[in-house]
Amino acid sequence: MTNELENENYVIQVRAILNQQTIKLWESPYYDAATHQSVESELEKLAIAYHEHLQIGVKDCLNAIRSLQQNALDKLRSKDEFLKTGIATIKCRAPAQCTTNRYFDVKIKVTSIGEDLAKMVAEKLSVDASSIKLVCAGKVLTNYLTLLEQKVVNGGTVMVLIMKQSKEAAQQESDTFDRIRKIRTDAQMLINDNGSSNFLSLEDQDGNALHLPESEKKALLMALTLYEKGKVALKKENYEEALLLFLEADSDFRTCNSQLLTVVDNYALLNLDIVWCYLCLKNITQLPDAEQRLKLSEEKLRQSYGVNMHRVTAIKGTQQCSEKALMLRLHLLKAVLYFHQNKRDDAATMFRVVESELQLLKIDDGCLTVLLECGYETTESRIALRVCSNDVNAAIEYINSRKEKLLNNEEKSNRENNLYKKIGYKKADERRINVEFVDQLVEMGYSECLAAIALKRCENNLYNALNELQQNQADLKRELIASTTPSKQLTDKLIDFGFHEKAAQAALKQTVNNFEEAVEVLLNARRDNTYDALLSTVSNEASNSNSSGTGSSDSSNSEEAGSSRKKDEKDSKKEMMDILYKSFSKDIDTDTDSYLDLPLIEEASILDNYKKLLNMQ
Repeated sequence: MTNELENENYVIQVRAILNQQTIKLWESPYYDAATHQSVESELEKLAIAYHEHLQIGVKDCLNAIRSLQQNALDKLRSKDEFLKTGIATIKCRAPAQCTTNRYFDVKIKVTSIGEDLAKMVAEKLSVDASSIKLVCAGKVLTNYLTLLEQKVVNGGTVMVLIMKQSKEAAQQESDTFDRIRKIRTDAQMLINDNGSSNFLSLEDQDGNALHLPESEKKALLMALTLYEKGKVALKKENYEEALLLFLEADSDFRTCNSQLLTVVDNYALLNLDIVWCYLCLKNITQLPDAEQRLKLSEEKLRQSYGVNMHRVTAIKGTQQCSEKALMLRLHLLKAVLYFHQNKRDDAATMFRVVESELQLLKIDDGCLTVLLECGYETTESRIALRVCSNDVNAAIEYINSRKEKLLNNEEKSNRENNLYKKIGYKKADERRINVEFVDQLVEMGYSECLAAIALKRCENNLYNALNELQQNQADLKRELIASTTPSKQLTDKLIDFGFHEKAAQAALKQTVNNFEEAVEVLLNARRDNTYDALLSTVSNEASNSNSSGTGSSDSSNSEEAGSSRKKDEKDSKKEMMDILYKSFSKDIDTDTDSYLDLPLIEEASILDNYKKLLNMQ
């Protein structure tokens, strides 16, 4: 437990009783306005009285009273200065993970831009302005907007994110912000690239694919991508970088209008992680943003998980959900917030809840060792043991069942995406085709692709789609063939069998990339002596499509050269995007349940510290 936290404990209690008794430390008899001096004898009398009432040492009481008096006097002076000159006093707090926080004031006009404040803060800390980020009310301040526009007011508190100031640390700090800018830029490139747009899939809690309008999907993907990168930093206990990435993700989440945010837990967990960073950076008392985020997180988790976790229980089929570890962290943060608001009874009650939850979620080391020896991963083993109350056999069954379920859902999602590709359906995000209806039509004897085309045309009306298949099957087939692009992989296989490339592509297009049927078409063409005619037809179609009307061979050669250049550019871009994807995603955890694997060691330590402050047995 730090001295800073102990001192805060005394200040909280003394402030509460001063407010209760409406004592104004900046007025007589506690302060002499004529001499601008504290009246020590009166402050000592208060300290003695409060010492008996609060069971706090006289010296500690007196220090808390002096601190509160000084804060009150500073506020009055800054208010008076602001009214007379327009110069605001901004309270800055620079969190440090391993040492005490640094506090200082900066004098500046609220009409100044964020960059001006950053320079003044950097000067106070003897660092470069480019190596710090300022956070106020849960938002990163922008350099080019005024403080007034960003709701930074006189007496407001700003958190300064900065690392240790050795030469190496300073370079690391600069690298951090450069890296965050690069993360956003790289993510934007990947999201905008059609070939890489699935690098981060959208799924519900059960692993089913989610489909959204394209613009909203991009905003949500950006938010989720930044959140995932933030979680990597959080896992490494790099709280400064994690917080910056989380706040960037928060900004993107806020642009999403979809009701999706009420049924998935990502946004709730993001707010929970932001408050966790505040706590780890010793800043939970400074930003009222923490309380609002905890309320939002609790509300969204209740919507996502259901009251008493009933929705998760229904989905996962178990009463002991691994999501309870997240609820424990939420309850712990609520308890800490209650403590700093001097709601000591509420804090004590909530800490007892956390203690009981911690006991229930405690993992037996022997059971964990058994699962690891069986070849299971640490994350899945911990989650399973929590879900199954340290029953090894039940945990093994849970892991295998969960893997099977996720695999089935992944296969279902892949099948749906492949079906969209087959029929050339480029607007899947706007209107999904009901795959269950496709299966019903397939059982009636219709091909999968024709059934999908019919349902697409009839907007998922099964009766109308069936009627379309019965009355207009030839028209549907023409639409399907027109939207089909021959598979390069299947084309190469047919070439290996000795067929001409153009003929192979024509056969694949005609059979909608059905390899066996394409082989049969090509063999029949050879047997019936129509193979040359097929090649001639393909050649004529290609010639007609490329002709400019003059029949000039120079024009044809020019278009072929242009096509070749475009192909080379496309291949080069794909190679670049593949390299970018591998670099970008290498540290992102692909385990869908990894966010549930909280060791709970830090939580136990925080609980122990605050129990001591509350004199809990």
